[in-house]
Amino acid sequence: MSTIYLADNLAIYKRESIYYMRLKTAPQKYVHRSLKTHNQTEARRLAHRQLVEFEIKQERGEQFTAPTFKQVIAEYTKIRELDNQRGKTSDAMLRQIKRVNKFWLEYAGHMRIDKIGNKELADFIPWRKAYYGNVKVLPKNAKLHPQDKTLHFDLTHGKTLIRWATDRGYRGSLPLPTFQFKIERRIVRPAFEMSEYQTLYKTMRRRINETHHKPWVASRRMLRDYVLILANTGMRVGELNGLKLRDIHPFKDEQGRENYRLVVRGKTGERDVIPRVNCKAWIDRVLVRRKSEGAGSNDYLFVMPSGSKIITLGDQFNAVLEAGKIVTNTFDKKFTLYSLRHLYAVQALRKGISVFAVARNMGTSVEVIQQYYGSHATSVTFATALGN
Repeated sequence: MSTIYLADNLAIYKRESIYYMRLKTAPQKYVHRSLKTHNQTEARRLAHRQLVEFEIKQERGEQFTAPTFKQVIAEYTKIRELDNQRGKTSDAMLRQIKRVNKFWLEYAGHMRIDKIGNKELADFIPWRKAYYGNVKVLPKNAKLHPQDKTLHFDLTHGKTLIRWATDRGYRGSLPLPTFQFKIERRIVRPAFEMSEYQTLYKTMRRRINETHHKPWVASRRMLRDYVLILANTGMRVGELNGLKLRDIHPFKDEQGRENYRLVVRGKTGERDVIPRVNCKAWIDRVLVRRKSEGAGSNDYLFVMPSGSKIITLGDQFNAVLEAGKIVTNTFDKKFTLYSLRHLYAVQALRKGISVFAVARNMGTSVEVIQQYYGSHATSVTFATALGN
């Protein structure tokens, strides 16, 4: 049977005894749907109903057709995989994306992306909390009761997917969901006080001088430079582990001081990190050492003695903490390599550096800086900065 036009933008046609509709939703854009009927009168009625639904959605700014959340996740992940190949998304971040995708696929993969709003996001939290409730053997690294920080990250990823779909026009002009998950138990890792940090440095230097065993000397020197660079850049451990020689660019600041611009790739994508000026000498020291080892521009700044990429120096760092008797702070919270990032933030705030500048250099939000680090900077410090 030939095509029957019911309106300028609507027609029905028959295929293998079943009626279908064709609706023009935009120039050169059509939607074809089965009406699931053999009767022409019924097909006309159903097609007109679809036309009315389309017009109502247009007025509301909604999409007449939209991909499922599963399709959005697949498309978004493919782009992040390409970014990973280009060095714009770290391996660790891609693993996290794929880890959290699993939960969103099971929870809402079948839903249209434009049907996911505040209610669905709010309901995700109790669903995610109970996810492993009936599992006899937990997968590796999974937790029966996820921390609030994990729940916040998983929810944020879902909101990122929705925002990305909105930017691509998959949700029409619908506003973004506004649901926020409030973290009830905020765990703040301890930051070194300057006296503790000085003890740390002196202990590292002492341990270097205590041995003449060349592999140990090389390993301890590397840890010393690794710690100094972490403490004076605010980088995440994984970001420093992934830093290559080609990512280090010399420049002069407005005061004529020589420094480096470090291009790092972390949780928030690619960004520039500007170290403290005194850090240049330690970066130079590592560069000289690495170039003497024959490292090229595509090699990592820090590597294991075997030449492989660093996974963790946590054990070596713990040995220094024990040797210096500074394993924990005064509140009995254990120091980790991540405490050096906290040290950087606290010292930057205490020096009166703008919280916006600190957040940007560290690759995080102003909100996180205020929540996790602001308590370490005294009101007197902020008052002094504001009074300048």
